[in-house]
Amino acid sequence: MPFDGDDFKDFKELDKIKIPKRSKKYIYIGIAVTVIPGILLGGYLGKKMAQFLEVFDLYAPDISEDDE
Repeated sequence: MPFDGDDFKDFKELDKIKIPKRSKKYIYIGIAVTVIPGILLGGYLGKKMAQFLEVFDLYAPDISEDDE
């Protein structure tokens, strides 16, 4: 079985069928619909987790004064 191109050019039935090409617009919309909410949700959860850790004194960032 050769892998050098279109193996289906001999089938006349496939030539008659017009297969529509997928629009790039829908690909970009799908990426935007998944990436933007993912970034926003990740930021929100990170913020809430940092507040949780700070309230229960599991982790508190060092406060250093650089005014000296």
